Amino acid sequence: MMVTKRSPEKQISVPDVNPAKRLKVEKDENSKTVIRNQTVQETIKSKKRNESILINPELEVKIEPDETRRSQLNSSSHLIRKFENEHFTLNSPDIFSHTHCGQVPHVTTDLCSTSVNGEVSIVPLHSVLSCVKVLEKLNKSLADFVRTSNKIVLNPFNSSEPYDLTSFNDQLGMSVWGKGGRKKITSKEYLDIVKICQPEMFVSLSDVVPSSVNKKRANKSCYRTLQWVNEAITYLSDNSTVTSRLLAPIPGSGDRQLMMKSANLLASRQVFGYVIERATLPVEGWEDLVKDIVSILPDSRPVFMLGVLNEMEMVKAYNCGCHFVDSSFLLHFSNKGQAMVLNSANPTQLPDPSKQPDSSSEEATNDSSSEEATKDFGPSLAENVPSEVTGENEDKKKKKRETGKVLIFKPEHYMPSKSITLDLVSPVYTRQFCKIAENCECFTCQRHTRGYVNHLLITRELLAPTLLMLHNTYHVRNLVNTVKDKVERGDLAKYKETLDEVFKLKDSHS
Repeated sequence: MMVTKRSPEKQISVPDVNPAKRLKVEKDENSKTVIRNQTVQETIKSKKRNESILINPELEVKIEPDETRRSQLNSSSHLIRKFENEHFTLNSPDIFSHTHCGQVPHVTTDLCSTSVNGEVSIVPLHSVLSCVKVLEKLNKSLADFVRTSNKIVLNPFNSSEPYDLTSFNDQLGMSVWGKGGRKKITSKEYLDIVKICQPEMFVSLSDVVPSSVNKKRANKSCYRTLQWVNEAITYLSDNSTVTSRLLAPIPGSGDRQLMMKSANLLASRQVFGYVIERATLPVEGWEDLVKDIVSILPDSRPVFMLGVLNEMEMVKAYNCGCHFVDSSFLLHFSNKGQAMVLNSANPTQLPDPSKQPDSSSEEATNDSSSEEATKDFGPSLAENVPSEVTGENEDKKKKKRETGKVLIFKPEHYMPSKSITLDLVSPVYTRQFCKIAENCECFTCQRHTRGYVNHLLITRELLAPTLLMLHNTYHVRNLVNTVKDKVERGDLAKYKETLDEVFKLKDSHS
């Protein structure tokens, strides 16, 4: 198109310049910004053009589970495995420690031991963003920097705080909340961070959205995640110095066919293992779906489920064929003043009912203010802290809830049954000078009582979540040892049914 400009002397015809090209001509001194803007536009167009091709339900054939492999999952004998390469070895089934920059939350370095920290640590990406430049300058790996002998798994999604990122992720990258607020991490930036941190394993970027989204948004989630997995595979093949092993997340937002198609596509990729984020599954009724997904994945590769909500879901994940889970739910237990008292060897042996909190008692109702003030020690559920403590008025908190991050799971999803956990915030435990759990040999129970932990919670002492984290971690590792024993005997399915009855027992009495 030609634009005519009038001149006092003569008419001059000037060609109409494309806006993108004009931007490049006028801002040549800032060429980096111009090139990035053009690359962003081209990337968005190409991804939108291919989005309907890769994971479109109309173009994909229906995927069915492998019935032979699915029947093998019922025996649970496949869980006793050893996954090894030239750099490390993993023995399943096991539980990985959820950490903050390689350190178990609330637990200091001198208290950490193998019984608490395990052998593998899950490190959320947001916890290391502030120290990436330091690691690059020092030329140290993350494990050397935090002085841990554990194997490191870098995870871009924070399983302990499963926020709904539906409106924050896009074609270019994933949103991560660090100390400085929300930051958009592209696939290239994340892979460069992996190269600097040098973890043993890392999870590819994934567009984690809950099962409540519509089908169109779920399709986008699948495409973006698969695209980022392909970029990670290409990056590893082009950089032979990077020895970290890739874990591929399985997207699909709880939609059975989408997750099956994604798993079928990822089964042929060159990855070390697969990750199922609990945040992408429905709140209830996800066991059959996970079994179908695991049945079409290669038997020689491990399957991880990250973000399980409680110990019951941990056992369910093992029973569905997952080799590894994480301990992120223990952070919620400890922040809320909950102590595990499940006797893993004999789960039907519940705590003495006479020592359980009674909401109708006079003592329990007269101290409701103390219970309200000790609802949470962590940032994940900070909305429950009274405005007198946070200094925020209700209007400001309401606006923050409406415009800020939204948790996928509610607090009650983590603790469905108080028959196997003690709410030590309750004033009922004020004068109980006994162990938190009978026959418990953890650090907390050997030195302190229920009444002392109750006092720490009411006075909001920072020692309270530390003691609870030590106690809960000890219990969950005993549970994993019990699961291993049941798997060797072939009784895992029966053990899971027994735990189901224990959890339902409280509902029948409530």
